[in-house]
Amino acid sequence: MILFVGELLADVITEERFDTAEHFTMKIGGSPGNIARYSSQLGIPTRIISKVGKDPIGKRIINKLITEGVDVRYVKEDSEHGTTLVFVQKTTESPDFFVIRGADRYIELEESEIEQVLEGAKILHFSCWMLTFQNLFNLTIKLIEKALEKGIAVSFDPNCRNKLFGCSKIATDRILQILKYTTYAKPSLDDAEAIFGEVEDLEEMNDFPVEKVKYYIEKFHTYGVRNVVLTAGKHGAFASDGSNFIQIPTHAKKVIDATGAGDGFWAGTYFGLINGYDFFRACELGSKVAGYIVGFVGADVPVSELRDNLRDLIT
Repeated sequence: MILFVGELLADVITEERFDTAEHFTMKIGGSPGNIARYSSQLGIPTRIISKVGKDPIGKRIINKLITEGVDVRYVKEDSEHGTTLVFVQKTTESPDFFVIRGADRYIELEESEIEQVLEGAKILHFSCWMLTFQNLFNLTIKLIEKALEKGIAVSFDPNCRNKLFGCSKIATDRILQILKYTTYAKPSLDDAEAIFGEVEDLEEMNDFPVEKVKYYIEKFHTYGVRNVVLTAGKHGAFASDGSNFIQIPTHAKKVIDATGAGDGFWAGTYFGLINGYDFFRACELGSKVAGYIVGFVGADVPVSELRDNLRDLIT
């Protein structure tokens, strides 16, 4: 079982500029929830810790997770705070987003629940949203410490942006504290730049900054991450265990919408790890799932039909 910790929310999407937009579409979102749903469809038992508002949107999210086989016993409903909303501006010239933090800002567990929620877990996965406020960070540390006592691997999705943090600036000290406990991390190139800053004047290969990728991967290793896979869109992904470095080509045949691709990559990688593949082969499966998802619009993509295909690849 994989235990996910982090945000459940609704994406409110427009293809118009925020200052004049009149048309919006709402989609269920939150990276931990997406990965849990994808993983469950692939046959991996999943559980999630989160909090939503006691409102129609929160209920919709919970029902969706239940329908797709995710254990939601530790998703709590908040009567005081509404479900978190992320407004997304999908314009080609100026993509942007802003967040109205709601219930996910107040995720909590009783001390007695920490032991219970980890029962049966092989991997503890959490997103950068769990580092954005002190109370969430404190809970994350408690879960990690207990997980390490039990021999549970720790995964960190470093999807960090300044505007997510209470002080409107990435709390680098918290991130570095987490990295030393991390078994698996999957940053995108944008994630790495947001955390470690942009670097220039590094040699490019075929118009792609592969030396920049190596620089960022080495940064994650330096701060303690054992296994890193950095995703880079059409250029595929780059995986490293600190000794070996490989490029994994993209498996996308046609890109319609990249939403959910990173979450699908996580799910495919987890499928490989849970079924005994080494890190590099698992990442190849992650690339296959991501390549499938980008052929659809949005992150609400049924991936269950990939399950048998992936099983054939590991037998």
